[in-house]
Amino acid sequence: MLRRHFLLAAAAPHRNYLVYWGTYTAGGPRYGTGQSKGIYVSRLNTATGQLSAPQLAIEAANPSYLAVHPNRKFLYSVNEHIEMEGATPGEVSAFSINPESGQLTLLNRVNSRGGMPCHLAVDASGRTLGVANWATGSLASFPVRPDGSLGESAGFYQHVTEGTAKVHCHAVVFSPDNRFLIETDTSLNTIFVHRLNAANASIVPNRPPALRLQNPASPRHLVFHPNGRWAYVANESGPGCTMLEYDRRRGTFREGAVTRTVPDSYKGRATPAEAVMHPSGNFVLISNRGHESIAVLRVNPADGSLTLVEAFAPGGVGARSFNVDPTGQWLFALMQRSNQIFPLRFDSATGKLSRQSDPIALPAPVCAKFVEVSS
Repeated sequence: MLRRHFLLAAAAPHRNYLVYWGTYTAGGPRYGTGQSKGIYVSRLNTATGQLSAPQLAIEAANPSYLAVHPNRKFLYSVNEHIEMEGATPGEVSAFSINPESGQLTLLNRVNSRGGMPCHLAVDASGRTLGVANWATGSLASFPVRPDGSLGESAGFYQHVTEGTAKVHCHAVVFSPDNRFLIETDTSLNTIFVHRLNAANASIVPNRPPALRLQNPASPRHLVFHPNGRWAYVANESGPGCTMLEYDRRRGTFREGAVTRTVPDSYKGRATPAEAVMHPSGNFVLISNRGHESIAVLRVNPADGSLTLVEAFAPGGVGARSFNVDPTGQWLFALMQRSNQIFPLRFDSATGKLSRQSDPIALPAPVCAKFVEVSS
């Protein structure tokens, strides 16, 4: 039985990273034990795969999702105040990073302009932050000041539907050329696109403003391929991943094929959550809740189509989120309901995952972000 949090790698590049873990501090069957205190940090040596035990970086309320500034000096988190109808406004917090200790210092906190913010991203220029408000189905954008703090919201878009159906904005992502801010809505089965002015963090709806998917996908998280021509969506209604063809000039999407994220033989529940593009561009990875696995999908370099390599179950319950380190060697699967992080080895040739160390304890982990630091 493996006891050390240590993975072996041959001739791997020597890079050191701080790994920040977002968590749920709220208790309850849907979220966690209530024992987490906020954002935690570990140290990762990619040459060996050695990961230190998580330490509290700063106390924070439900910092469920994190984003790193391009200059690696600042970290941002949502504060997902748990209130299903969105009556309690959520918040977004800005922190400065101490590269020596990994500790965080609060810079400021702003209203997210909606209920239960669940996802956020910083644009490539480091001047705009976007946040998705799940409970109220809205997007807000904020200017990032030179000192890393956040200004008052400069852009806002409210999802609207007919009748009594809910709206649930679930993720935001900036286009590779930084011209557009894109968001998903699981309830509306729609991907929205906004033109971005990064200089002042303002947004306006694109023309056309959205793609309503024909297949019942419930798009949750979206990632772009490095070539900027393809994108992939984790379908919460699953089990599946939808390929999208992206027109970079117009900022529009065309719906493509759906690929299963679990084997055909599996007939149980599987609801995809996180979507991650492997640094090589050769694989898309999707988490499957219910099946409790990480799906590895190989990208066809000719047309962007996908083929399922495997759906690897590392152990634990609550496969909501995960991330791959920037060198592409190590994957960390966060099992929210069993309060565990599973370090895995990724074979970039075959796309196969393997569990090579014991899980690491952390209450209700739901996000992992890497910040490179000097040795």
